[in-house]
Amino acid sequence: MTDEQTRLIHLIDELRNANQLLVDGFGALQEITIDNDFYHVPHQLIASGLERLMKCFISIVHHGRTGAFPDMYFMKSLGHNLNDIKHEIWQNYYGGRNRPFVSAEFYALTTDQHLTDAISILSLFGRFGRYYNLDVVAGSHRDPVDPKAEWRELESRIESPVPYLADTELLYREYYPRINSLLVGRLERFVRAIALQFTIGDHTDPKKYIRQSAVAFSNFRNLRDEELGQKDYRRSVKVLQSKKESWVNRTDSEILNSDCQTRIVERSDFKGDWPFRADRVILECIDSIFLIVNIDGYAYSLNGAASSRYNLPSPHDAGIAILGKSIGPFIEMAREAQP
Repeated sequence: MTDEQTRLIHLIDELRNANQLLVDGFGALQEITIDNDFYHVPHQLIASGLERLMKCFISIVHHGRTGAFPDMYFMKSLGHNLNDIKHEIWQNYYGGRNRPFVSAEFYALTTDQHLTDAISILSLFGRFGRYYNLDVVAGSHRDPVDPKAEWRELESRIESPVPYLADTELLYREYYPRINSLLVGRLERFVRAIALQFTIGDHTDPKKYIRQSAVAFSNFRNLRDEELGQKDYRRSVKVLQSKKESWVNRTDSEILNSDCQTRIVERSDFKGDWPFRADRVILECIDSIFLIVNIDGYAYSLNGAASSRYNLPSPHDAGIAILGKSIGPFIEMAREAQP
């Protein structure tokens, strides 16, 4: 194996590392709720994943143009500022702009202030914010950067939490999932744009190294617009679904022929933003208190009473409802269901 082939293998391996860091980081961000404000993990994972992805992309395009991978001097010159690396890509490495889709994505991404703010905070975290608390303890002469506070301000700029402050359940069920969905969707779109450059960036690629590297980010490259912000990356969902054999499971006949109030709702008949990953659900109201949604035979809680009484997972926690989409209308319909 030649030195060049060895470098290519390691570059592709680093792309896979970047991919996993981003997947885990997006999942950790989706886990943020009113009772979990540990932003350190998603910030660290996403910042590292973005830096590795962008530097690998620049490196492989550099090889196509010059016939050699960049040396240490070039790599160090890129620095660790995510905005600077992103700007370098926009200015010198973002190809294929003659394609309408690529051009439209370039405009959308370069004018998205919330995306710019998110990457700025992640960049500050990667360079300074990781040791915010220790910097304060040590009396650092540099103004400490508090990435958690910066991120919360960004969340508030996207949507104010004030209308939800009087209802903890709404904060947990509606506000944080929606905010996290919007932020993950923006970051996914940015990652997808870089991933697409490996295939439709029209870069010089005499040895097909860029094409060979593309497979490492096929999961992001293949994301459709309507999927942005809706994929569930949370590890907790996988853990919960691994216990599915213990969940309440009944046939439609058993549900509909019970003494409880029930109602069938189908996506085609629903006038709002359908939140479930299935096209048909059966709502159930037990004793006018316990609200349940049945999906593909499995029961999920629509309120805390049902969760506590029957030990049911919520549809969002189980990954059967899309984060950021409200199940509020189905709670009301369950209450109004007729026997």
